[in-house]
Amino acid sequence: MMTHEPQPNTHHHSGPGREDQVGLSRVLVATDFSPESACALTRALQLPLRQGAEILLVHALPPAAAAGRPDEEEALARHALEVAEQHARTKRARAAFRVRSLLVKGLPSETLSQAARNFGAELIVMGRPRRPGSLLARIRERMTGGLIESIPTALLIVGPPPICEYRRPLVAVDFTQASRHAMEAVFRMCPGASRVAVLHDYDTSYEFVLHQSAAPLARILEYQREARARALAELHRFLEPYRDSGVDFDELVLSGDAPASIVELAHAENADLVIVGRHMRAGLGRLVRPHVAQQVTRESTCDVLILEQEPPEAPPSEVNP
Repeated sequence: MMTHEPQPNTHHHSGPGREDQVGLSRVLVATDFSPESACALTRALQLPLRQGAEILLVHALPPAAAAGRPDEEEALARHALEVAEQHARTKRARAAFRVRSLLVKGLPSETLSQAARNFGAELIVMGRPRRPGSLLARIRERMTGGLIESIPTALLIVGPPPICEYRRPLVAVDFTQASRHAMEAVFRMCPGASRVAVLHDYDTSYEFVLHQSAAPLARILEYQREARARALAELHRFLEPYRDSGVDFDELVLSGDAPASIVELAHAENADLVIVGRHMRAGLGRLVRPHVAQQVTRESTCDVLILEQEPPEAPPSEVNP
């Protein structure tokens, strides 16, 4: 069963300190020179970047390609990286940030993860294939799944060609510390958003017990009402620290399959960005469900930001990728 209960917040204040949370300093863009990775670079250039920020374009040259004609493959890759780097500089010529490129060799999930660690990346941006039936798309999907599990930082999967900065984010929360981190990401990534949809997919697993014990229908309906009311109350309390942030919240609760709920609400809310944790908790005993992020990424039509579980450390002052 699913329930959709919007509870908009009518307060709108310009709370102190929000400006301090805005912006990124180190963004890594993974590219394979496809149209999808071009979308990723375009999106990276639209992100809020701090003064002195740096964008690192990384292409992973697979071992098979390097083994075939290594000199030619590497030369082509380096040239394409230089073109992409120059394009990025032209697009944001007057902005106070740097762009550079890096060619690495090896399995993409491993080399990109290592490059992100060396660079001190706060965010990895990569494109999502739009042709799920093609061999190349399946390869990219497997690479994305590997990155979700292995990357040391946040991962932004870019879908449709970007038009403007994020305006309508949807963040999925389960009331853990990781959910606080997700809310911070909203303010950091979406400074232009005045309204944020916040979704909690709540646990109704006890309903199965009631059905198995042949409980009266009235008791089952009562449990459903109580579970929904409890979820709304918990979500309202969770959002209390953000009431003075200058953002209005749509407070949404659904019960059922978490990935389906997130994708459904993203479509209903016309969201341009979905923010989820790498692992989310729900269901019987609040079990960890590690594949929520992968499923949302696969099924969502908008961009998806997948967060690490702990807030990132401050980026290093020296970079040696």
